[in-house]
Amino acid sequence: MFLKESHKSVQLRDLQPADVPAVRDLILAGLEDRFGFLLDGVNPDLDDIYANYVEQDASFIVMACDGHIVGCGALIKENDSDIICRIVRVSVTHGMRGQGLGRMISEHLIDIARERGFERIEVETNSDWTSALTLYKSLGFIEYKRVYVPEYDFIEVYMAMII
Repeated sequence: MFLKESHKSVQLRDLQPADVPAVRDLILAGLEDRFGFLLDGVNPDLDDIYANYVEQDASFIVMACDGHIVGCGALIKENDSDIICRIVRVSVTHGMRGQGLGRMISEHLIDIARERGFERIEVETNSDWTSALTLYKSLGFIEYKRVYVPEYDFIEVYMAMII
């Protein structure tokens, strides 16, 4: 599944119910890669991705390559707003990172936000997740807030883009 030369074999599509187990595993593996552990009960939305996203009017996409899910991401309404949305759950499988796939997913979600008539997109990440910060800054997101989270000992970084 090596893609560095070309992304022609990559397909972006809407999440299907049959994708849910693979998407859940992908996201949890990414979180474990990032933090070195997983905490029980911290990601309850992943217990039923379809119900928590698709059935709640979110746009949840998957990226497939050679029949395997290698990435995903979602666009949700922010607090039931008709003009503000949030990109969440962008994840790329370990062996495929660093090839621009996270950018492709994020750009596709930005396009969906425009099509749906949103005016502002927000993202949230951790201050030490430099690859995510670099990606979002390069896409035009601007940081507007930082919040220290003492129970996890990290700083959340909030960024936004007007579209």
